Amino acid sequence: PFERFLILYLCRCGGAQQLFLVVMSPSFCRLALSAVVAAAVASTDDTCQVESMDKVDCHVGDQSSCEAAGCCWKPLVPNPGNLPWCYHKAGTVKTCTLKSGPQQPFSAVEMQEVRALFEANLDIQGSGMAVAAPDHATGPGGDYYFAWQRDGALSMGALLQTSGLGGDVETKMDHWLAWVERSYNQTDPNGDIMTEPKFVIPSGVPFPGGWCRPQTDGPGLRAITLMAYAEAKLDVKQRVMPIVQKTLDWVAANYTQSGCDLWEEVRSMDFFWNRYTMRKALLQGSVFVATDLQRASTYTAAAKAIGDALPEHVTSEGFVCESQNRCYDTATIEAFNVGDMADGMFGPLSNEVVQTLRGLTHYFCNAYELNQKAAQAGVPGVLYGRYQGDNYDGGNPWVLLTASVATLLYRQSLAVAKGAKVDPAVSKLLEGLLGQEVSASNLLGAGDSILNHMKTFLTNGMHMNEQIDRNTGGLTSAKDLTWNYANVLKAMKAREAASAAVVTIVV
Repeated sequence: PFERFLILYLCRCGGAQQLFLVVMSPSFCRLALSAVVAAAVASTDDTCQVESMDKVDCHVGDQSSCEAAGCCWKPLVPNPGNLPWCYHKAGTVKTCTLKSGPQQPFSAVEMQEVRALFEANLDIQGSGMAVAAPDHATGPGGDYYFAWQRDGALSMGALLQTSGLGGDVETKMDHWLAWVERSYNQTDPNGDIMTEPKFVIPSGVPFPGGWCRPQTDGPGLRAITLMAYAEAKLDVKQRVMPIVQKTLDWVAANYTQSGCDLWEEVRSMDFFWNRYTMRKALLQGSVFVATDLQRASTYTAAAKAIGDALPEHVTSEGFVCESQNRCYDTATIEAFNVGDMADGMFGPLSNEVVQTLRGLTHYFCNAYELNQKAAQAGVPGVLYGRYQGDNYDGGNPWVLLTASVATLLYRQSLAVAKGAKVDPAVSKLLEGLLGQEVSASNLLGAGDSILNHMKTFLTNGMHMNEQIDRNTGGLTSAKDLTWNYANVLKAMKAREAASAAVVTIVV
């Protein structure tokens, strides 16, 4: 009777066609019986019933060695999430914590070094361009000595946001403005110049090789920085106006266009990063061109259409997915910071933002040995990578994204310090992350724990590579990545505002 039950079970799972096969050839089911029994026995080991997002790699490559090490073995084919086949049993993995009091991550002297390294990459060779990294050969990505639309816009925006117009900032901004003008006044042999991802330094011609094209986030990001510059330096507004109009006319007409993600690896029409930052550019643009009623109306309508589509990214639990073909992606955290309009859509203390922060923290806590070592040692802080299943250069924590998460926590701290009311359900989620009650001071400390943890892996002054090896903690991939420095500067600027507000509360 037991064997007959298993045969029927197999047949029903296999469908009517396989049922017919088994009836005609019962020996087929007997051959599969041992595999079914083994699976049934394995399923009774509750310690191996671990959710996909909770699996932590045991770093053992075959079944016998895996099981001898006291780990669970479960092959996955296909395995698009790059999940481990050999993973730790339930209850053996520590939960990471962000529980920490405020502790200044970088000294004033260290931040001067960060700024010097950052600014050395701007207006490179007097071209007005921002080099992605002054590195021609480190890591699998090869040569980073090019000017990306995206990186340039974000870097120059960070320069303006964290420096004002003091020193030679105005000169660098003017040179970048001239570069943006030049970049659009040329023919792109690869297609539309508006979506060209990167340019050769110092000539400024589009990169002639194959690349992930088109990339549609650049025009909106450039417009955001250009408008910020025009606000800071009023006498450039008339010069900036036609470029902003050109970029936002393109965005309003092409925001549904398929393109590459900001990691330049997959294509989609629905990247949250693109949509959320485009929405900001268009909303700001509608005010910037307010006297042009038709244009302003077009921008407003396009921004509304994008805003109406954004709920498509939110799961039933409230987690924000980057796209349909890639859900868990820290690009969403960067988007929350860069694209926020302070209008209630994905605000820092919203359920969606906190659910996303919680989910990514949980995933990367489990995914990286460095984070697990810290958790085991009781060290607060988490390092964050790009997305679930990333395998570029080993799939490591990224400095720029770790800093971006810290920025979000500092923004949350500031909001609470200013009296923002936190929904009880959201507060409970944050308490789980913080390991203590939700307060402006504790959120500030959480951001500090992340940057302090990251800082322990900086072994050459403030020089920062693109990534930190997930197992050894060694710096890896492109050296002196400009976006790293931009995000650390922005994080510390956000910390400055949050810390001042917390001090005010205490006083």
